[in-house]
Amino acid sequence: MSIKDKIFKNFGYKLLSVFFACLLWLVVMNTSDYQTTKEIDNIPVTQLNGDVLNELDKLYEVAKGDTVDIVVKGRRSVIGDLSASDFIATADLSEMSITNTVQINVIPVDLSIKNSISITIVDNIMSLNLEEKVSAQFPTKVRVNGEPKAGYTVGSTSASPNIITVEGPQSTVEKITEASVNVDVSGESEDFDTQSTITLYDAYGKQITSDKLTLSDVDVKVSVIIFPVKTVPVRVSLNGTPAEGFVVEETKFSPESVKIAADRTVLSDISEIDVDNISVSGIDEDLQQTVSANAYLPDGVICAEDEDDIVISVKLAETVDKTLDVTKSAIKLTGKQTGYNYKLMLSSFKVTATGFDSVVQELKLADFGMTVDVSKLSEGVNYNVPVSIKELEGVNITTSGSVNVEVSAVEDNTEE
Repeated sequence: MSIKDKIFKNFGYKLLSVFFACLLWLVVMNTSDYQTTKEIDNIPVTQLNGDVLNELDKLYEVAKGDTVDIVVKGRRSVIGDLSASDFIATADLSEMSITNTVQINVIPVDLSIKNSISITIVDNIMSLNLEEKVSAQFPTKVRVNGEPKAGYTVGSTSASPNIITVEGPQSTVEKITEASVNVDVSGESEDFDTQSTITLYDAYGKQITSDKLTLSDVDVKVSVIIFPVKTVPVRVSLNGTPAEGFVVEETKFSPESVKIAADRTVLSDISEIDVDNISVSGIDEDLQQTVSANAYLPDGVICAEDEDDIVISVKLAETVDKTLDVTKSAIKLTGKQTGYNYKLMLSSFKVTATGFDSVVQELKLADFGMTVDVSKLSEGVNYNVPVSIKELEGVNITTSGSVNVEVSAVEDNTEE
């Protein structure tokens, strides 16, 4: 039998066998590598051409659509191992609609499978919030952390630059109330400089962060001056006189000493804080007044305590009067000159002491220390010569009547 006869023998059966083999292959392939779908979530969406909005002085935030979900359809062998990282999602902001929305497009990273799969985007819209771009300036505040070495305090701080310009979305910039830097002074006893990063805060002290904000300076130079501390007493002086019928009975103040700080050469010249302007003129009831210790310190000197208030209390007492008739023996003549006789003459001369009862009632003539200076009096009768009276604390003294002094030469009894 020839070869040709062998080939064509039972040719129909052979052809049918090939057909069934192909059919079986197709059935097997469709059974093991079937068409399927797969949902892939949270694919990050990249914004393209954002500079177009920046050129219009607009800033944007993604309100919806910063990630996207898709449904992929294809052969199991193709899509079975696909994940979010196998796809690229983009939104071209230059094609934004009047409703501030942009269409999202998704393609596979491996473009060779692009025609083997179909991609359905669950929500293919990115929504944007647009805002005006504004700028504002803020003073650079220095926040001090920690405590210097014992016996020292922070005298002053400064930042360079001392003004920071912040640019960004209007709604965010308007929330900013403070631009500050933090500096640690723990254990310090000498002046020092350091670098610190600007932090932005709102009115509630909450930190504000946004990748849409730009600062003119992110890091600034901070200079810290450290002063030695010294404790000095407080002295309070009262000015004026209370209303008629009243007298100052007691003056108290707290604290009685204050810690101050300054450059060492300045500090050595300060021995006390003199509060010298507390007026009691015309008052008829107890007085309480609070003053700031810093108000009484020289330039370059600060109060080294958090609380610098000095509370002053003035207690009044109703006054009583005591009038005494003055005798010649109660007045001492001073400045007598040799060769003259001096005769003191009183005309209803009285002294009246006004003050609180416990003091006035105990006074005697000798307590007033009355003197008359006769060193410049001429011969004859000198009328209404002034009487000097010692000041008595808490007592007001008045006089009535007059004092005269007669001056005469000593007679010479020598016979010629």
